[in-house]
Amino acid sequence: MVFKTFNVGLVWAIAALINATNQQRPNIVLIIADDLGWDDVSFHGSAQVLTPNIDLLAYSGAALQRYYTHSQCSPSRAAMLTGKYAHRLGMQGHPIVVSEDRGIPLNEKLLPQYLKELGYATHLVGKWHVGHSREAYLPTSRGFDSHFGHRSGFIDYYEYIIEEKLSTGKVAGLDLYRNLTPAWDVEGYITDVYTHEALKLIKYRDKNKPFFLQLAHSAPHSANEGAPLQAPPELVRAMRHVELGERRLYAAMVKKLDDSVSQVVEALEQEEMLNNTVIVFISDNGGMTEGFTRNWASNWPLRGLKSSPFEGGIRAAGLIWFKDIHYADDPTWKGRMHSVDWLPTLLKAAGGGKVEGIDGVNLWDSILRGDSASRYEHVEIDDYTGYAAITLGKYKLITGRTVPAHSKCKYGDELRGVIGQPPSYETALENSVVYAVLKRTGKPLDVEWMMKKRLLLTIDCGDVPGNQSSCGTEEDKVSLFNIDEDPCERRDLSKILPEVVQQLHRRITEEWDKRVPRIVPMVRDPKSKPSLHNYTWTTWIDDTLSN
Repeated sequence: MVFKTFNVGLVWAIAALINATNQQRPNIVLIIADDLGWDDVSFHGSAQVLTPNIDLLAYSGAALQRYYTHSQCSPSRAAMLTGKYAHRLGMQGHPIVVSEDRGIPLNEKLLPQYLKELGYATHLVGKWHVGHSREAYLPTSRGFDSHFGHRSGFIDYYEYIIEEKLSTGKVAGLDLYRNLTPAWDVEGYITDVYTHEALKLIKYRDKNKPFFLQLAHSAPHSANEGAPLQAPPELVRAMRHVELGERRLYAAMVKKLDDSVSQVVEALEQEEMLNNTVIVFISDNGGMTEGFTRNWASNWPLRGLKSSPFEGGIRAAGLIWFKDIHYADDPTWKGRMHSVDWLPTLLKAAGGGKVEGIDGVNLWDSILRGDSASRYEHVEIDDYTGYAAITLGKYKLITGRTVPAHSKCKYGDELRGVIGQPPSYETALENSVVYAVLKRTGKPLDVEWMMKKRLLLTIDCGDVPGNQSSCGTEEDKVSLFNIDEDPCERRDLSKILPEVVQQLHRRITEEWDKRVPRIVPMVRDPKSKPSLHNYTWTTWIDDTLSN
């Protein structure tokens, strides 16, 4: 009897210790925007598209001014979830299309799986886009306790369908799910729908567990070809200071995104979670000003678009907020970060250990301290399109065939027009929800000080002396840029610094040889056709993979 009593007491003691440890771990809320351009957040200087709630998190946390991703959505999300470059997973290049049988290999361990081992409740709201043809690829098979959202690249903002051209012609189907069940009953604008789902998860969470929420919005990605930009009419009318009609619609879509961030922050405060929550806001890649999936985003003044290795494609908006992050004069974290770094960085924040065999670097302590310790190198390989790029220190080498329409020097200038006097940025900050929340929590808030911070976060490329011919596009061209001095990549240094070209070329060749090659062309499986599955895009392959 004594032995049994001792065991019961021991069990209670262990349970109490686990509960105490769990309560000490920070909650993590990871908010991902889809195809948001560099110039589409006002903390980068935009006077046209105002994002005061997002901005305030950057000003009172750490603005990731040198945050890099892969150039397209499936690769960047795969890198974030695994801590590995996409080309080492076979996930590089063109994103997964809705009729394609491909996903993150099943032998890869994902961020939510690591967090579950630390006692976290794990939830995904919104976009997945790293495999959906088989049930084994789905979020609830890869470490998430729940998923409400779309599995593929984008959806209609009101009807939640996605259209695709198969060999038989254009088809359409629903792509909105509660775990494994089609969400036919849902109504509303999808940004609002995802926000409300996130708020419910925050309110009704298991309070005995730390909380991980990945809120992956569709906004401001374009919808189907017939109606690529969609926003509530009353918000579009409120954007009448924006000159171009398409850009006005886009600005309203971003306004909804900013509102979502404010509601999440306010809910965290109301649930007394904010002071123990790490908040991350990032874009998955650069914006798409031109071409397929065009959404009229602007990466100004950076060169290039989504799906290019230029800065406009891979240098994205990003920030991290935590109560212990305090930068006195400059909100900019001086280091360089890549999407592969989120897994080890967030695991360190959660109290986890080091992960071996990944490309990501743990940057948590560096961000807390505000020092410049960071990664020195990052790579971008797309053997589907046929290009490779490496950034090593201040130099960046691009080789191969970039898409000409995505690679020009100037994009977005024509989108920046404002009619009359733009809205007051200072007033937008002071009237924002996050301003009120942070004021109550004691974070320092001085509008004049924040305006000075904003100047520090704005890129001014100015006039770059020397050869401007690099703004042209040629197949199989080798280009070299000093991105510290020339962030807009206007001056090609490859002829001037051949020894640097050789050094970086050797390194990118090594990385190219480590890739898992892409299948070209991609295979669109006719068995995925929605009419065969009650007009839904669902799993259509039932066998179990052994990869």
